[in-house]
Amino acid sequence: MIDSRCGLHCNGCQWKESHGCGGCIETMGNPFHGECHIAQCCQGKGHTHCGECEIIPCSNLYRYSYLDKEHGDNPEGERVKVCRSRVMEEGKKIYQKILLTSAGFEDMQGELKPNITDCFLRLLEKAVEEAKVLFIPAAAIEEEELKMAEWCYRELLHIGILPENIQTYNLEYKITTEAAMSYDAVYFTGGNTRHLLEVIKSSGFFSTVKKLAYRNKLFVGVSAGSLIATPNIAHSKEEETEGLCLIQAYLSVHCTDDSSQRKDLPLPHICLQDNQAVLVTGNEYQIIED
Repeated sequence: MIDSRCGLHCNGCQWKESHGCGGCIETMGNPFHGECHIAQCCQGKGHTHCGECEIIPCSNLYRYSYLDKEHGDNPEGERVKVCRSRVMEEGKKIYQKILLTSAGFEDMQGELKPNITDCFLRLLEKAVEEAKVLFIPAAAIEEEELKMAEWCYRELLHIGILPENIQTYNLEYKITTEAAMSYDAVYFTGGNTRHLLEVIKSSGFFSTVKKLAYRNKLFVGVSAGSLIATPNIAHSKEEETEGLCLIQAYLSVHCTDDSSQRKDLPLPHICLQDNQAVLVTGNEYQIIED
């Protein structure tokens, strides 16, 4: 049952009876505490709930769901998860093609990781020689990072992506959603995670890449490119490090067998090794290992 715009379960709210609150749907976005800007935004876009918005969570919902210490979710992001579940229950497939790797498709000897590679090829849903990739090496700043970005580019060639079908995009200009939708996959290389997040936001690509993931375009991350897919790259409640929220978990990359999961975080913590990837499908995820 849909009892709120944002995914909050109004039927279990302590204020419903004590304050005679009808909830944001019944009151058209004006519950007991006054106008709710999230509900008003949702209604203004013609949506039944926030899960129908391709950029969920927007900055307003993110602050409310992940950052608000008094009224926020426990676990954080719960109402975002609820909204996405609503959409999928309605029969719409969203966020079905998100592949987050620690170190790409090859090991340091240049050998392909078969399970991760096969997963990528399967998610393309077309012949590899026909696939078009938007390749984003914007995280690479230092010399070693630039070398690894070149390595990532060669990996795509080794897999079978044709060079004429790879468009390198350093986020130096604004690309329209329509233009971005012409690609089958968007691929983020590793490097400086904070820098990557900053340029994604300053270029306007932050909302665009959310729309791509929502519409089931394949999202591939390597190292820093995977970390931006989490709710917050700093594992914190700082708004400036807000991530894409494509997975309801936090990641650490380039981990080893000795790495330990953090128990102090409000969401699961995944220690991703270089022979592993996370496949996200909707609200669920699984580890792929070679």
